[in-house]
Amino acid sequence: MDKFTSPLSYFWGVICTLIGALSLNDIAIVIGIILSIATFCINWAYKRRDFQHKKNLREQHYAKYNKDSHNDDL
Repeated sequence: MDKFTSPLSYFWGVICTLIGALSLNDIAIVIGIILSIATFCINWAYKRRDFQHKKNLREQHYAKYNKDSHNDDL
């Protein structure tokens, strides 16, 4: 049990020390950077999903168009 609790307590001790060393402005800057990166990632994921959806719709439309045009030739 000591192998697990000792490193864990040291980890939280380091985290608390780092947070204690930051001023309120530093914390606000770090939170702003984290939120900006999170916003970028969320927007990228939704844009990618939207692009894939539109690509699938476009492929379905072209497949239907090509199928209809081949039938007209007969």
